[in-house]
Amino acid sequence: MVNTELLPPAVATEPSVDLAETGWRYVEEVQPDGTIKNIQVPLTSMEFLHPEEGYTLPSNSFHEDVTSDARDMLRGRYEEDPTVGVFTDMSIEWDIPDLRKHCPDLFVAFGIRNKEQYRSTFVVRDEAVRPVFVLEVVSPGYRKEDKQTKLLQYEQAGISEYVIIDRRTRRGQAIYEVLGYRLVTGRYLPMIADDDGRIPCETIGLWVSMQDGRLVLEDMETGERLLKSTEWKARSTEWEASSTKWEAISQELSAENQELKAQKQELETRLREMEAEREGRRSS
Repeated sequence: MVNTELLPPAVATEPSVDLAETGWRYVEEVQPDGTIKNIQVPLTSMEFLHPEEGYTLPSNSFHEDVTSDARDMLRGRYEEDPTVGVFTDMSIEWDIPDLRKHCPDLFVAFGIRNKEQYRSTFVVRDEAVRPVFVLEVVSPGYRKEDKQTKLLQYEQAGISEYVIIDRRTRRGQAIYEVLGYRLVTGRYLPMIADDDGRIPCETIGLWVSMQDGRLVLEDMETGERLLKSTEWKARSTEWEASSTKWEAISQELSAENQELKAQKQELETRLREMEAEREGRRSS
C-alpha cells in the first residue's frame, strides 16, 4: 500500500465500501461556478498494478495484519545483517525497459548498501541488486492482478520467489490460501506445499503458512517459529521474571548455607570446649 501524505482536499467524500476495495486517487473537477472540487475516483487495473505518488491502494485489517507481521518478523530475523533489507509499501523502479514500477506489500533484497539510508523508491540500477523475495496479500477487488498479472510481471523482473496470500469467505467461513512460485531458468514454477500446507521459501530459508488466520514463518533448518517483537517482549519479560525468581531462591539458599556454616562452627567450638573439659578432669 502506498502511504502518501496529501493536502486535505477542498471537498472530499468519505471512502465508500467500493472505494475501500478498489483504492482511489483524487482528481480536480471544475464546478459550474468555477470552483474546484477534489473528488475520489476508483483506481483502474493499471493504476493498481503501477501506483503513482498520491494513490491510495486498497487495504483491510487482514491485509494490514499479514503485512505488518511479515515485516516485523523478517526485520527481526535480519536485524544484525547490514546487507539485507526488508521493505514494505515501497515502489521498485526496475532496470528493464518498458517494465513499469511496482509497489509490493513486502519485499526482501540481499546485498544492499547503506541499509539505514532514506529511500522513497528502490531503484534497482542504483542499488545494483534486485529483490529476491516478494510477498503480496491479495486485494479482493484485484484478485486477477495479484494472482496472474503480477505473476507474469515479477517473472519478467527476475524476482526469485513470489508468495501470494489470499483470504476468501465461503459459507461464512474464512478460507486461507498460500501460493508460492520460484524462478527456475527464467520461468516461475509452483512451490509444492508440505503436508502441513507450508510453502518452502529457499531465498529466506523459511516455511511460510497461515495457521488459525495468522501468518507463520518457521526456520527451515531449525524448525523454530519466528516471533513477532511483541512476543519477544513477552518472552523477555517471562525470562526476567524467572531470573528474578531464581535469583531470590539463590539468595535464600545462600543465606541458609551461611546459617548452616555458622551452626557448624558453633558446634565445632562446643565440641572442642567439651574435649578440653574432659582432658582437664583427667589431669586432675
